[in-house]
Amino acid sequence: MLYFRSMGFRIMMPALALLMAIVSGCDKEIEPIPAYIKIDSVSVITTPAQGNPIHEISAVNVYVDEQFMGLFEIPCTIPVLFSGKHKLSIIPSVRLNGALNQHVIHRLFNRTDTTIDLAEGKVTETGNINLTYKNNTEFAWLEDFEDNNSSLVRWFSSAGDTSYITTEPFSLNGRYAGNTRCMKVVISTADTAKTVDMASFKYFGSLPLMGTDIMFEFDIKTPVPVQMAMIRKNSSGKLYLPYVYVYETGGEWKRFYINLIYELYNQPGDTEIQLMLSPIKAAEIKTSQEIFIDNIRFSYPK
Repeated sequence: MLYFRSMGFRIMMPALALLMAIVSGCDKEIEPIPAYIKIDSVSVITTPAQGNPIHEISAVNVYVDEQFMGLFEIPCTIPVLFSGKHKLSIIPSVRLNGALNQHVIHRLFNRTDTTIDLAEGKVTETGNINLTYKNNTEFAWLEDFEDNNSSLVRWFSSAGDTSYITTEPFSLNGRYAGNTRCMKVVISTADTAKTVDMASFKYFGSLPLMGTDIMFEFDIKTPVPVQMAMIRKNSSGKLYLPYVYVYETGGEWKRFYINLIYELYNQPGDTEIQLMLSPIKAAEIKTSQEIFIDNIRFSYPK
């Protein structure tokens, strides 16, 4: 048997090994077992004055007892180190300008709060999350063409180009599947580049101009690029401002959320804007092109 001497004490080797094992075991922390929150879907609940409930909320900001858990694309299953009953808060985000990697909070929606009962190692499903707009939201322009009238008008086009309301199959990533009434824009056959300017029937004024979000959203199916622009007029004059370049959508409907804050911040109080969507046919495209637009919403805080 081996012995060690230290400060007058003798420790036999087996005892030393046992002591080291105990100390080593004390250093190991017990791994916590997370609970899981599963969010499969969200819905937008609207009144008639707020337009239809079609949306493309793509992600949610999640809080538990006011602690930020992160931003998660829907559907998602979120591990959290909580158990028992806690407050769950959801704030929706959208893809700004259609960018896949640019989620931003949609600040015109209320935060949704609920109580959730969590258990270690178990998945708790929230069910569908209902989202509502804040009471101070102004809906300046709503257009879904369902009444066979249109506040989106052809502002400029070449001979042979046309636009009219029609019925077209519709879905957003498999949701809302069915037929819809929408605006169809036809760029006629030509050997040159052509553009059709579709614009809001009127100018919009009394806008918030000091840094709050001003959201313009719409659904579009297009085989060619579309320039989203505005005409801004005020005491300083009138200016055409290209804003967002929308690429072709591959034969599918796609929803765009565009924040107009950047060209309206700190403008004169008499500023008004006209909103425009302009499909562009390149010269190398020789055939006619069909573009479909639907579910327009222009909103901002009052």
